[in-house]
Amino acid sequence: MGSGGTTKRARRLLSVAISFVAIGALSACSLADSVATFLPGPEYASERQQRQFSDFYDQRINWTECGKEQGLDGPMRDALEDGGIDAEAIRCAMIAAPLDWADPANSESIELAVVHIPSTGDGELGTLLGNPGGPGATGIDFMLGMAISPGFEEVTANYDLLGFDPRGIGASTPIDCESAAESSELAAVQFGRCIADNPLTHTMGTVQVARDMDLLRALMRDDKLNYLGYSYGTMLGATYASLFPEQSGRLVLDSAENAAWASPIHLFEQQVAMSNAAIALATACTTEYQGEVSSCPFADEDSLMRVIDQLNEAPLVASDGNEVSGWMLREYLFGALYQSHFDRGRTLDTIALALFGDQEAIDEIADEMSGGGEDFAMKTVTCHSFPIEPDIPGLLEHIEERGMPRLLGGPEINDESLAQFVDLSCYVLPESGLDLTERFYAGSADPILVIGITGDHATPFPYASELTEELGNATLLTLDGQGHAASFTGRSTCVDKASTRYLLTGKLPAKGTVCTDDK
Repeated sequence: MGSGGTTKRARRLLSVAISFVAIGALSACSLADSVATFLPGPEYASERQQRQFSDFYDQRINWTECGKEQGLDGPMRDALEDGGIDAEAIRCAMIAAPLDWADPANSESIELAVVHIPSTGDGELGTLLGNPGGPGATGIDFMLGMAISPGFEEVTANYDLLGFDPRGIGASTPIDCESAAESSELAAVQFGRCIADNPLTHTMGTVQVARDMDLLRALMRDDKLNYLGYSYGTMLGATYASLFPEQSGRLVLDSAENAAWASPIHLFEQQVAMSNAAIALATACTTEYQGEVSSCPFADEDSLMRVIDQLNEAPLVASDGNEVSGWMLREYLFGALYQSHFDRGRTLDTIALALFGDQEAIDEIADEMSGGGEDFAMKTVTCHSFPIEPDIPGLLEHIEERGMPRLLGGPEINDESLAQFVDLSCYVLPESGLDLTERFYAGSADPILVIGITGDHATPFPYASELTEELGNATLLTLDGQGHAASFTGRSTCVDKASTRYLLTGKLPAKGTVCTDDK
C-alpha cells in the first residue's frame, strides 16, 4: 500500500465497524419499515414507480453501434451472421436508473448497459428480456449468445432480444472492490471494506434489479415484460412477477430456485447436489466416457477420495509454484459440471494427465483455479437475500439428518466441515435480508413456465417444484436428466418445443409433463 495507506486503512476499518453497528442500531420498528418497503402489493406497482421516477421513465434511449467492448467482436459477428442475425443492426446503449428505487427523494443515478438485437422476422411479440444467472453474470454476453442458440430460431423471429448487465456488474455502473485472494483478513472485514467504498452495494439486491427491469420494459414500449431467465435469473423473474404482476407477460424460469435461495440450508443442499454429481461424473468415466477419455483418473467415490486425500498431503506443483491440492481438484471437478459432455470428458483427461505428472496439465488446472478471491458482486447480491434469521440450529439439525458427504469433509460433522455453511459475513451489509426471502407470489400475473432438471447440481430439483407452488399460477416442466439449464441448450427438443410454444402463444405444457434429453 502506498503513501498514506495506514490512514486510509484505518478510515476503511472504521467504516467497517460502523457497518456492524448499523445492524444493531436497526430497531424492530425501522427494520419492519425497511422490509415493508420491498413487499409486493398494488401500492408499489409499476404505475406508482413511474410517477415517482418520471424523469427516468421519460428518458430517450441513445442507441449506438456495439463494439468489441460490448462483446461484439469479429468472431461473434461472424457467428451471428452465420446464424441469420444481422450483426450490423445490433445496437447498444447506457440507460440511466435511480441509485435507490426505495428512495424517490434521492436524485443519484447509475447506468445500465443494454444490447438490443432486432428480430429476424416481424418481431410482432415485442421484446424478450433475458438473464443468465450468477448472480454476477453479464446479460449482454448472454443475449448475444442466446440469439444463435440451438432451437431458438422461432423465438428470434418473433421477438426483439434485450440483454442487460445488472447494476454493479459488467458494463453497468460497477462496484470496485479490491481483490483479497491472498489476504488472511476475516471475510467480514474484506466485505465491509467493499461496502464502505461502494455505496451502490446497498442497492444491488434482486428487488432493485427487478425494478430496473420494469424501467427497461417501459422504455422498450412493451405493455408486459416477457422474460427468459436461468438459475439466479429465475429469482429475478419471480421477483418481478411478485412486484409487478400486472406487467408480467410470458416468463420462462429455467433451472429454478425458490425464495429462500440464499439461505444456509440451500447452500448446503446445493453443495450436496454438486458432490453427488461430481461422484456420478467420476464413476461415469469408465462407462459413459469409455472410448472418449484416454485414461480415467477415478472409477468411483472411493478412488476419487483417495486422490483428493493424496493431493491434500502432497499437492501437485505448477510451473509458477502454485499448488493443486485435493480440495482445489474437487473445485475443478465441480466446475466441469457446468460444461458440455465433450468438455467434461476433456476435464477428466486433463486430471488424469496431471496425476501422471504431465506439467502442462498441472499448469492448466492451476491456471484455471487461480482466482481473484471473493466475487464481491455475487456476494453483495446474495447477501441482500440472505435471511435475517438464518436458523443455524435448523441448519445443524438438517445436516445431521441428511449427513455430511465425504466430498464436503464428512462423514464427521465438525467445525471444519460446518464452517463453509455458517458464514455470517452478510450481516456486514445493513440491507442483508431485506429482499424477498420467504416466498414469492404472483397469483394475478399471467401464467408462468418453470423448468426443473431432476439431476440439477446447481439448483436442486425440489426447489423448482416449490417455486411453482409459491408463484400460485405457474406450471412445472420437468427434464429427467443431469446438469444445469434445460431450454435452448441443444439437449432436449421436447423442452425447446414446449418453451417455444409458450413464448409464442402463451400455451403451457400439460401439468406433469416430463421431457428427456435427446438420444
